[in-house]
This record gives sequence, structure tokens and C-alpha cells, in this order.
Amino acid sequence: MPPKAFEGMTRHRWLALALLLSAVQAVLLLHTAWDKSDTIDEPYYLATAVDQWTFLDFSRCDAPALPRWGFAAALRLVDPRLFDPDSKSGRNPLWSRPMAIGRRNLFVARLSTIALTVAGGLWLWRAARRFGDVPGAVAHALWCFSPAVLANGSLATLDAWAASFACLVLWRVVHFLEDPSPWQAAFVGLALALAAAAKITTLGLVPVAAGAGAWVVLRQSAGEARRPLGRLAAVLGVAALAFVVTLWAVYAFNCDTVDTGRVCEKETGLPHHVYGPLPFAPFFGGILLQWLHGNKGHLSYLFGATSGSGWWWFYLAALAFKTTIGAQLLGLLLLVARWRAPRLPGGWWLDAGILAYPLLLVVVLSLGKTQNGIRYILPAYPFLMLWAGRSSAVALRLDRRAGLAVGGALLLGALESVAVHPHHLMFFNLWAGGPSGGPRYLIHGDDWGQEQRRLGEWQRENHPWRLYYTPYNGLPHYWGISADVPPCEPRPGYYALHAVEVHRPKRLRAGCLDWLTVEPPDERLGYSIYLYLVTRERIERLEKERGHTVPFWQSGTGDNVTEPAAAPSNPSAPVTEEPEGP
Repeated sequence: MPPKAFEGMTRHRWLALALLLSAVQAVLLLHTAWDKSDTIDEPYYLATAVDQWTFLDFSRCDAPALPRWGFAAALRLVDPRLFDPDSKSGRNPLWSRPMAIGRRNLFVARLSTIALTVAGGLWLWRAARRFGDVPGAVAHALWCFSPAVLANGSLATLDAWAASFACLVLWRVVHFLEDPSPWQAAFVGLALALAAAAKITTLGLVPVAAGAGAWVVLRQSAGEARRPLGRLAAVLGVAALAFVVTLWAVYAFNCDTVDTGRVCEKETGLPHHVYGPLPFAPFFGGILLQWLHGNKGHLSYLFGATSGSGWWWFYLAALAFKTTIGAQLLGLLLLVARWRAPRLPGGWWLDAGILAYPLLLVVVLSLGKTQNGIRYILPAYPFLMLWAGRSSAVALRLDRRAGLAVGGALLLGALESVAVHPHHLMFFNLWAGGPSGGPRYLIHGDDWGQEQRRLGEWQRENHPWRLYYTPYNGLPHYWGISADVPPCEPRPGYYALHAVEVHRPKRLRAGCLDWLTVEPPDERLGYSIYLYLVTRERIERLEKERGHTVPFWQSGTGDNVTEPAAAPSNPSAPVTEEPEGP
């Protein structure tokens, strides 16, 4: 719609709209957080968060410290006994407590992520509204209804923390560009440190912010008598000092050494060279560990093939399948509008600055061998949304049809996202066949073990005479699941199969379940657990169909595939492993 449609919108009404969007997002996040059981990384993060709070233990440095402070602070309010150094009841916030209390603890820990995610949206809104009220609303709406933001913003994991602090960095950098003073530079350094202390992939923000700062300082100082390089050095020095002090404070002013041969209590295979003592040494250890992890590789899956080294186009495919059709249409509309309309202030150079970090992040991660899904590039989302907000001002000036198209694309994207609620982790757009078809093409951080509570409820309600189930993570028995390991030969019973184990086997050998997946599942729990009822009659039918019908699924082939992790002989035993991402 044309700009005159917004003439009656006062500043208070725009603020009311922003608060309404934030409230809707908060409700969606809260319901999702309560609905889902623990994902594969959360028990590890929560347990180490309690140790970090209680003993200032940063030894598990495979993930930065800041999110763990948030999880621990939330848990401290509702279960203070976890933080008793002499406690004999255990300090695992989930498994050392009855299920009702453990579920409450998980929800409360997730509240810290939810609060930050909502705040991140408001920071993004404040940054985008520098281009106008409509750009601010567009960017904020994209954030509030993004399936990836809703999925990760409801978990006690790192990704939404990184993306939310990227929003804070954007807001502070915009302020600095308007007022390139040392005071504003200090705020930028602080925001960059908080982002880095949330997830290491945000370190790419540092050179981008430094480049933008240098450009504006040198440009503003060009006509002044004082030396521009001296002013630039002062501004960058203040930002660097704020960065170091803030990051060091997050690590409780820890000073320690870094041993390249053993990092974060893990042997690296590198020679033992000791450096230090260094400030926030665990942070440097985490960088080294994640660099090694990225070069080592991870069992990846794309378009029916598995690989230990990944694909250069993995994240492009993830964006194609995990972004709403509405958002994709909006991006296309805005590109056309920008091509047709006069230049915006700052021109394409400003666009290049906004998109520099997303491009850097996608390129670096695409060159690595560890590719674990859309959540890895979540910190790039605020910049893409800021660009969309800035560009929407052009579309609204073209004509009424362009404005209606922008509004329609936003509404379509929001409806697509809400339609899968609360199963946002399993969101796939129509290009991928929706949540039911998407796992055929991509299954990383989508089936993340989040439906074990729902499977336990299903078992209690249906009383299957025999349940076969391969746990993906955690402690299935904790959620009331009693099951046997699925056999690789046909046997009667009920089968509950994680989508990730069907399409990208990790705990079972490839091909083990091909006898069953000739046919599609009878039912799905949250899209991520496939349910089959196998009778002797069905076994006979499956044998006849094999080779004569197009199977629902069969194991693919791949290169550099690591051996699958052994499934525990008793699915009631805990399934523990290191977190899947930095």
C-alpha cells in the first residue's frame, strides 16, 4: 500500500504495533518451549551451566559461556538445590529430578532464550526504523514469524542467543554511524563481545563492524583539520578495549593457559604447545576446538546422500527449503523494486555493508566440512531482514500494487510459519513438500529429539504390545518410553522411528530399516517421529512390494561416511554425546 496509507500512524501506534508483534512472538515461543522435550544439546548445556555457576568451571569450553550464565540464572530461581556444592541428589537439572520438575526446569531455562529473542526483535526494529517506520515494521515482522527464529528461540541452546546479539550489534552500529564518537564505539565493542560470548560464528561481525566504523570516521574527518588516522585509532581502540573487558567479564576475569594438545578436556591430536596465561583462555580454547571440528567433518545429509565432508551449496539448499515461500517472494519483489526505483540513500554500497556479514558467514561455513543445518547461519538473519526492511520503503513508493504485494508476501510467510506451530524445528516450505516431505532432502537440527515426551504420552495412551524405538538423544525412559531396539529383519510390533534415523542413519546401520520404509508411516508425532504398525500380513505385503513399487524411502549412498554410532542395547539408558554445534 502507498505511504499515504500510513499517514495516520503516529509514533505511539508504531510502538504499539512493535509491542504487539513481540507479544505474539512471545506466546508462540512460550507454547513451543513447553511442548517440546529436551533436544540433543540441551541436557549438556544445562548441566555444564550449573557447574559454571557453582564452581566457575569453564573447562567445558566447547561452547561460549554467556548462554550458560543465562540458563543457570533462570534455574537458580526455581531449583536452588542444584547449586549446592555438597548436594547428593545430583546437579543435572533434568534427569536428577522427577519428570514434572525436570520439565519445569527445562522450560524455565528456555525462558532466558525466549526473553533474549524477543529483545533481539526489538533491537532489530530500532535499527531498521532508522530507514523509516515501515522498514522497521517489515524487518520486525520477518523476525517474529521466521520459523528458524521461532524454532531456536524456544530452546536452551546457543543459536538464538547469537542471532539476538547480532540484532544488538546492528542497532549499536547504526547509532555509531550516526554519531561516530568514542562513547558509541564503546557500545559497539560491548555488543560485539556479547555476541562473541554467545557463539563463535559471530566473530565475523568484528571485521565487518570495524570496516564500517573506519569508513564513517575517515569520511567524516576528511574535511577536518585534525588527523583522521588519530581519530580512527582512538575510536577503534575504545571499541577494542570495551570488547576485551566485556568478554573477560563474561569469563569471570579468568586467566589460564591454552594447551593445543588438550583443549576443553579433549585430546586434539596436535602437539602440546602451552600458551598463556591468557585472559578468557577458555574462549580461545573453544575457537581452536571448533576450528578442528570444522576441519574434521560431520555426518551430513542432503538430497538422499550422506557425506563426511559436506557440500559447498548445503546452506543455499537449507535457505531454499527452510525459508517460507512468503519471505522468498518478498525478497524477489524487493529486488525487482530496487531495480526499478531510484537509489536509496547510501545506494548499493550501504546494501553491500549490510549483506557483508551474511555473505562472509555462508562462505566460511560452506567451505568447512561440518554442516549442521539452518541454525548455523541464524546470526545472518537480522542483516537479511534489515535489508528487506530498508528495501520495502522503495516498493511502497512505486505504486499500490507493489505495496499490496509486499504486505501479501509478509502475511503469507507469517501464515506458513504459524501453520506448523509448535513444530517449527520441522518446518519445510512447499518446495520441499512441507514438514512431511522435507526430511527427504535435509535433516539437520530438524529432528533434534524434541518429541520424546509426545512419544511417551502416545505409549501410555495406546499401550502397544511391543514398541521398537531407537533413541536419538537423552534419556527416553525419563519421558515414559519403554521399548526395544528396532531389528534389521522384519518382526511384528509397533515401530517409532526418528526421521533422522530413517533418512540419515547414525545409530543404526544404513539399510537396516529399508524393509519397513517401503511404505510411508502410518502416523507422525510432531512430524519428526514416524509410527508404523507391523503385522505378519504387512510383512508379507512389504516383501511383495519390494522392487515393484516406488519406496517411501530407502537408504542413500555417500562418500566419507563415518561408522554409525552404536545404539544402546537398552533404549531406557541415557544417550549422551557432545553437542552437535559450537
